[in-house]
Amino acid sequence: MGLLLVLRPPQPRPKSLRRATRAQRRERRRTDAEEWMTAQRRGWVLDVELGELLPLVDSAGSSTLLVLRQLDPWSDTVLDQRDLPQLEADVDRLEAAVGNDAQRELVAAMRRLLMCWHAEPDLMLHCYGD
Repeated sequence: MGLLLVLRPPQPRPKSLRRATRAQRRERRRTDAEEWMTAQRRGWVLDVELGELLPLVDSAGSSTLLVLRQLDPWSDTVLDQRDLPQLEADVDRLEAAVGNDAQRELVAAMRRLLMCWHAEPDLMLHCYGD
């Protein structure tokens, strides 16, 4: 079980490909694959194991985490730039509750992702649950 955090440009409303031609379907898959590869290269992707995140959230006091407590690991969420300051405050609380090296690495990875978001303010943070 995990939570995939990805910085992505704002996405247009998805259109159904039910009536698309095979060529249109291939083109969409190719474009999606290119977007994911670019995101990974730029450090815009973070795959978080729930077994690492949930104990840390509990240690930090989940009721004090305004953004992170709202993320549902079984559904998808999109955050925009207005959520960034509060998300940074949540990561600060997580950092104060770190208990081991794995948790320290997770917080550092989350900080790197947020730094990328500062550099690219037009992006949105997509959170995909498993």
